[in-house]
Amino acid sequence: MKYRELIKDVQKYSGFSDSESKDALDGAVAVIAVHLTEGERKDFASQLPAELRDIALAVYPTEITSHQDLFEQFTQVQEIDEPRAKKQLLSAWRALKDTLSSGQIEDIAVSAGLFI
Repeated sequence: MKYRELIKDVQKYSGFSDSESKDALDGAVAVIAVHLTEGERKDFASQLPAELRDIALAVYPTEITSHQDLFEQFTQVQEIDEPRAKKQLLSAWRALKDTLSSGQIEDIAVSAGLFI
C-alpha cells in the first residue's frame, strides 16, 4: 500500500484532517519501531512505504523509550490529550495492520504491547 493510501485510511478510520492523519501515522510508526528488536524493526520497516520505512529505521530504542508505555509515549510525542491520542493511535494501527504480515502484527503485539 502506498503512503498516501495509508494516510487516507487513517483519515477514514478517524475522521481527522489529512494533516492530522499523516501526523498520527508517522508518530505511530516511530513509537512502534522503538519498541521492537533490531531484527523486528527492520522487518517492520521492509513492509512499509518508503516514507514510513525511513521513519522506522531512523528511530533507535533507548533504555527509556524501549520500556515506556507505547500509548503514553505516543501521547507525549504527539503532544495531545489522551482521548485524541487513543483515537489517532488506534486509527493508525488499524491502517498499518492492512499492510503488514500476520507474523509482523503478532511481533508488534508482543514486543510493543499493541493488542488492538
